Amino acid sequence: MNTANRTDRALIWDLPLRLVHWGLALCVVGSWVTAELATDYMDWHMPLGYTSLGLVCFRLIWGFVGPKHARFGSFLKGPARVWAHARALLSPQPASDVGHTPLGGWVALALILLIGAQAGIGLFITDDVLFYGPYNGAVSSGTAGALAGWHHTLFDAICVLVLVHVGAVIWYAWRKGQNLAPAMVTGRKPAPAGEGIAGSMLWRALLIAVAVAAAVTALVQLAPPLPMADYYF
Repeated sequence: MNTANRTDRALIWDLPLRLVHWGLALCVVGSWVTAELATDYMDWHMPLGYTSLGLVCFRLIWGFVGPKHARFGSFLKGPARVWAHARALLSPQPASDVGHTPLGGWVALALILLIGAQAGIGLFITDDVLFYGPYNGAVSSGTAGALAGWHHTLFDAICVLVLVHVGAVIWYAWRKGQNLAPAMVTGRKPAPAGEGIAGSMLWRALLIAVAVAAAVTALVQLAPPLPMADYYF
């Protein structure tokens, strides 16, 4: 047997990456639900935003120091590769990419950056009633209003990309016979010999997670006093 063509169920997606993936999914859904339910659930909405910010920061760092398939350098490809992949989407031929596809990699990065921007903007905005981001007092009311508009616009863009992402998973299962979803649960998928990773680098991930959690906590706790602080009760 030609081992270069042999496929095994290898570990591709490390555990920290999978936890970030599902954590961000829960945060996006939770943020939407709590925003729709308005003031009664803002005590949940804000921590979800802080958690999203922490997860995004972790993922950005992990994209440089994590295992092979988590690193941006392994899946962010140039225009030629992206275009070739886009043209092959209609083909029933299964994709040969082990990690992210050339197009999927850019969609994943765009989602990460948009969620990070969405969470970051939330630090500065207010609903002028009960909700004040910890840094609302650091910007003018006009700036806060403009940022609030972007907060809503970016969430719409996130929803579009999430639909693209879910649609791609469904398309691959239906058209190409590749069920991608289980791999983001188990971490394992068919791959040529030698393409799997040896482990999830859990100690490295834990150190980064603790540092990021401390940084986000400090960012929130060290915010300047709000001029409307008397409205809290």
